[in-house]
Amino acid sequence: MSSLSTILDRHLRRYPLLEARDIYKLLHQGAFGPGHMMASAEEARTALEDEVRSRKLEGRRQNGRPEELVAEIEPRGKLVRVNLRPMLERGGGMKDRGGRADAEWLVEVMVESARRVERDPKLMKRRLTAAVRWCRKYLPAEAAELERLSAQAEESGYPAFHHSPAYTRAYRPAYRVILSDCLKRRASGREQPAGRLSREAVVAGR
Repeated sequence: MSSLSTILDRHLRRYPLLEARDIYKLLHQGAFGPGHMMASAEEARTALEDEVRSRKLEGRRQNGRPEELVAEIEPRGKLVRVNLRPMLERGGGMKDRGGRADAEWLVEVMVESARRVERDPKLMKRRLTAAVRWCRKYLPAEAAELERLSAQAEESGYPAFHHSPAYTRAYRPAYRVILSDCLKRRASGREQPAGRLSREAVVAGR
């Protein structure tokens, strides 16, 4: 497991144009999971398939380095971002037997992750407070804005925000947030076939 400061350090090195909104989004995903993206499994599948087919996912390097397949987003190691470009480029255990990106698997684990992760506003508040302190030390230009966003978000029940325009232009973020244990199951070969996700599997691990 990594500390929140270590995770923020790592993201700042990879994404030097990181702004307060991007830090908020990172913490939101780590506290609430992918639930805000899951209007329905069918919509999630369609959005993913459209993104996989788009030119948006052509190869890209970040700060001179290849994009990482999996990125930690919270200190417990419970949730991660799976970046779609490296998933398509080298599979990383996430392609089907025909060598194609296994979108169905990713949709199913998003659904499972959304069901299993419970919203935790108190955790979000604590992490935002810690992130403001981190910003004052390492990203002072964003500290006041993150503090303002934190207060505004608390009053609104911590809604999800988009990435900042500068971050979006520079890095074209394309990822999905899932539980890390789903990824470990996949890598170990113990993942169930697509379309076979049982209710017991969804409930397990709460």
